[in-house]
Amino acid sequence: EPTTAPCPPGLDADGIAALQRRTIVVLSAGQVLGGISFGATVSLGAILAAKLSGDDTLSGLATASITLGTALTAVPLAALARRRGRRPALATGMLVALVGVGVVITAITISAFPLLLTGFVLIGAGQASNLQSRFAAADLATDASRARDLSLVIWATTIGAVLGPNLVGPGEALGATLGMPQYTGPYLFTIAAQLLGLTLLWT
Repeated sequence: EPTTAPCPPGLDADGIAALQRRTIVVLSAGQVLGGISFGATVSLGAILAAKLSGDDTLSGLATASITLGTALTAVPLAALARRRGRRPALATGMLVALVGVGVVITAITISAFPLLLTGFVLIGAGQASNLQSRFAAADLATDASRARDLSLVIWATTIGAVLGPNLVGPGEALGATLGMPQYTGPYLFTIAAQLLGLTLLWT
């Protein structure tokens, strides 16, 4: 059956099917972790933007910055995937997002609103990586399995998107215990999920 990507050398049809099944499991797990990361990030973004700016009308800039970061990094990550493969591209997006989380926490600590928005722009790279995982799901899929494989990876995002916001409360409690600034504790879960997702995709 035809595939959307060249067959890996040394693999027959059964071997490619087994590789595709493993790929879908890895991508789905990565989407759950990515959903957890961005669920908490988006939930708190508006609150943090309003708090640092002192203007509730600027709260939407957090989500807008994430969207901008996603748009700015989508093409470079796609180009990297074309040159080096999916793994380096997806991992790079998640790594940039991880740096962005650190920038957000720093911005809250020193009360720097422009730096906060910069952090959210960097976090957008992780969202671009999550979206491109869906294309990776179809790379070795056959015509018969492509729709199912793509749907499974997209559906997995929902699990993380539901879990993420529900970790805000426990994250705040953990952050308070560690002496972190208000509203930054939940980002500990974001960092943990990003690190796990990055390790999973790379290995």
